[in-house]
Amino acid sequence: MSLKKSGIVILASMLVMTGGSKLQAQENEYAGRRNTKIFTVFVSKGCSCPGPRGRVAKGLTTNDELLKKLQNACKGVDFIARDITKTDTDIESVYNELESSKEELDGVLIIGLTNEYRLAFTGLPTIYVNNLFEWMNTPYRLYITGKDENSIKIGGPEYKDGRIITAQLDRRNVCSPSVTSAMFEDLIGKINLIQAVKRLKESRILVATHTKYLAEVDYQGDKHKHFPENYNETYTRKIKELLGVELVKIKPEEFYEAVKRVDFSKAEEIAQKWINEAEKMTDTTKFEVIKTAKSYLALEALRKKYKCNAISTHMRSITGSGKLEDLFNPGLGLMEFQKRGIQAICQEYENVMAAHLLGYFIAGRPSMLGDFMMDTGNDAAIIMHCGAPLNPYGDDRRLPYVLRSHAESPVKGTLKPGSSTGAQVEFPENETVTIWKVYVLHKKIGLFTGKTVDGHSLYKDFDNIMCTSKLVAKVDNTKKILKHSSPDAYGIHRAATFGNLRQQIKDLAVLIGFEVIEEDR
Repeated sequence: MSLKKSGIVILASMLVMTGGSKLQAQENEYAGRRNTKIFTVFVSKGCSCPGPRGRVAKGLTTNDELLKKLQNACKGVDFIARDITKTDTDIESVYNELESSKEELDGVLIIGLTNEYRLAFTGLPTIYVNNLFEWMNTPYRLYITGKDENSIKIGGPEYKDGRIITAQLDRRNVCSPSVTSAMFEDLIGKINLIQAVKRLKESRILVATHTKYLAEVDYQGDKHKHFPENYNETYTRKIKELLGVELVKIKPEEFYEAVKRVDFSKAEEIAQKWINEAEKMTDTTKFEVIKTAKSYLALEALRKKYKCNAISTHMRSITGSGKLEDLFNPGLGLMEFQKRGIQAICQEYENVMAAHLLGYFIAGRPSMLGDFMMDTGNDAAIIMHCGAPLNPYGDDRRLPYVLRSHAESPVKGTLKPGSSTGAQVEFPENETVTIWKVYVLHKKIGLFTGKTVDGHSLYKDFDNIMCTSKLVAKVDNTKKILKHSSPDAYGIHRAATFGNLRQQIKDLAVLIGFEVIEEDR
């Protein structure tokens, strides 16, 4: 039985044993940070009830009961609740309070029927909730598109800065329990998106690279083109303005100094752990693995020094000497970070890192960074690099891997110093995967989905083609996806995240003011 097949059997049995339980020892990078603050406005009692004023529908979930349910379901969220159905609260004062406290808030939740549309247009991530069997007097077109064309009624304010997604609740509890529950869970998932936006705004990425331009290797297009003046400064400013993410860029010399301070015995211990966890080690040596372990400990020290929760690096020497024996690849160390819930990528691509962070905040799953290519003959997308997350489900399951020399090493396969390390991670078949990327300067997110397949069934000598780790997914409309391919505009790398995150990404894009390109549609 091949390693590929044995890995799938192992994973299947582990799924039965663990039930997909979350990691117990995952490092909490947000300990001590404030909760997500969501200004919550109840603008009705939960349903439209014809008849005597004050009549309450049978079986109705009241505003107070719903608030308690939300508080119990959403850990780390402070719902700043205002209920205008109560006599001591009026909608104008609530609106004024919301406007005056925007800088302190992370989002807005509006529950129930209201003709005060201004509540939704504050520029904050906003969820509007329609109560089932409440009059359908809701401006969905305006909320979803930001436009209210062909209106018969005239006047009123011009609404701008809407970042609004919608949900619905069965407050009367008249649907089947499964439908009622699904509505509530959908709302909880959308509240989680506001939490993800807030966590993204708190993110600091440690950038360690020897390249002149940020993400320089990602753009491999027309040789006659060049990066614009002040590109690094513009990108650094835009990712902070649009997403709240701060880039902490260090000089290569600081990395080299951090490597010098690493305790060799600790590096050797970590290297041996990686060797023991691998299915086998083929054409690399423990000496090479130790170099990667030293880089891991150096990056960890720098990450803590600068209080970063993510790492983006393109370092390829542990000394900067230019000597072959000092070459290394950080992939194994970056995989170790991902096991701890710390997002880390090789080759320093901030647009990909934004997807990695959001994938983790949305779904709790690490993503794979890789060079991206399409195979129109097999209707397949391929993501490849010399490493991948061993815990793509975000729980305690692990994918099997083989330790090999790095695919780009000039002495690959020789066991000589400088062979470096790569991890050949074996992916299970028939897993839904989202392939995507955040394009900060374009204010766009590109995505498509597929199902993983065994690359050995499609390609001869699959293990030895290009990078060591390869995720292959069958997709729809490969030629349509290719129409969006532009190495000058969108680069040649993508993130791959287990699960179908299409709708979550589309909703999240609304909350951050980005456009979504569904490349397969």
